[in-house]
Amino acid sequence: MKSYRVVIEPEAQHDLENIYDFIATNDTQVQASRFLRKLQKAIDSLNFMPQRCRKSIYIQNENVHDMILQGYTICYAIKEETVHILAVFRQKST
Repeated sequence: MKSYRVVIEPEAQHDLENIYDFIATNDTQVQASRFLRKLQKAIDSLNFMPQRCRKSIYIQNENVHDMILQGYTICYAIKEETVHILAVFRQKST
């Protein structure tokens, strides 16, 4: 089975930090850490079959997909053997 390398781009890393800060401020640091671990686990899972998620509704590019996790969207591009995490944000209504 084909395995992909997963890279979190700087913009997405900044998004993750902002999500942690928001949850820690509005709930607790423990909850923020738990949720970030869930996000990281979901991101890590993209090393296998990243095409399983829908094509992005936010970025019009055949190689960009959206993974949804508890109201958040993980937006990523598949390029050859690598998955690039582009952004992580609260899911927008369509």
